[in-house]
Amino acid sequence: MPEVMIYGIPVSFPFEPYDVQKAYMEKVIESLQNNTNALLESPTGTGKTLSLLCSSLAWLLVKKAQLQMNAQLGNFSEHGGFSGNLRDNLNKASAGKGKDNMTWGMPKIIYSSRTHSQLTQAMQELKRSSYRHVKASVLGSRDQMCIHPEVSKETNNMNKVHMCQ
Repeated sequence: MPEVMIYGIPVSFPFEPYDVQKAYMEKVIESLQNNTNALLESPTGTGKTLSLLCSSLAWLLVKKAQLQMNAQLGNFSEHGGFSGNLRDNLNKASAGKGKDNMTWGMPKIIYSSRTHSQLTQAMQELKRSSYRHVKASVLGSRDQMCIHPEVSKETNNMNKVHMCQ
């Protein structure tokens, strides 16, 4: 898969990205590196989902590698992303043994959408990418997940919520 370097982050993409996709990924990575919020939009069909997933996961993998290296070296500088209390807590946690203590403070990406079908599409896009190995979970509402036969027949979502408890 082609790889594009964006602000020092190697982003793997299933195909050569278009300029609009590169611009979108640049804004995502810029926002992540600066620890700021971003409100990004792009017309339908421009590859927003894939651009967001690939760029944010590429940043996440690089960030995790940096944090793990810093934790192993005991180098928790301000530039490493740790501040006072977090640094102290990480030092205490890293005094223990095992992988869980090493990864508890790692950044996580939470991808949310308005509809379950949009989440399904995002998971399909993720599987098409080279980031398919990244651990992902899809959370759904009772409306989507309740398996009780009587609740499943109900068409009114509010009724489903009250029936499935």
